[in-house]
Amino acid sequence: MFCRLKRKLRQIAEALSSAFLFSFQYVPAAGPWHGLMVFPLAFYLFMLFFRFPEYVGSGLYYLLFGPGLMLGRVVALVGLIIFLAAFIQMLKAKRKGLLTSGLYSIVRHPQYLGIIVMTLGLTIMSILYSPPSCFEVVLMWLIEVFGYLLLAGLEERCLLREFGKEYQQYKQRVPFIFPLRVGEIPEPIVTLIVVLTIAYMLTLLPLCRPPLLI
Repeated sequence: MFCRLKRKLRQIAEALSSAFLFSFQYVPAAGPWHGLMVFPLAFYLFMLFFRFPEYVGSGLYYLLFGPGLMLGRVVALVGLIIFLAAFIQMLKAKRKGLLTSGLYSIVRHPQYLGIIVMTLGLTIMSILYSPPSCFEVVLMWLIEVFGYLLLAGLEERCLLREFGKEYQQYKQRVPFIFPLRVGEIPEPIVTLIVVLTIAYMLTLLPLCRPPLLI
């Protein structure tokens, strides 16, 4: 019975992962970046499952229902909700003009923020699941985040050409990816500080892990 449940969970996880990645090809990103947003996430998931092959086996049950990983699950769920909300909002807008309402009035790239937060949750779960893997998983997450920062920057160049002064004013009102601005410090530097601070905090997670988590 337990083996059958694990097999079923594995099939569901594989189907959801495939559908989720496939759907990224239809996210209406700006200009030539249409469909490219799948690659940083695909890299992260590929490396994660390569590092933890048990995630498509016995480890998947623990990841979804095991004790001690609730923080990571909550963070991943929040990220998924942010991404889906931004995705639906953009689809409804149908790219008729510059989208500046809803989540897009909080940050300029809420879809990327959602993916980053979602994979942050997976990273937290992976570190707590296997503390010795901490630095590997954090590095994988950092590479993925830098990929989305690069894509967001390239996308903004396209949007500036398309919308000109309107997008420039939007940039001045709304933060980049994280809902944070610090005085006159350039946004790329603020973003980098935030990302590296989170990465440093992730490396401290094994120290906070209860001794009998697994």
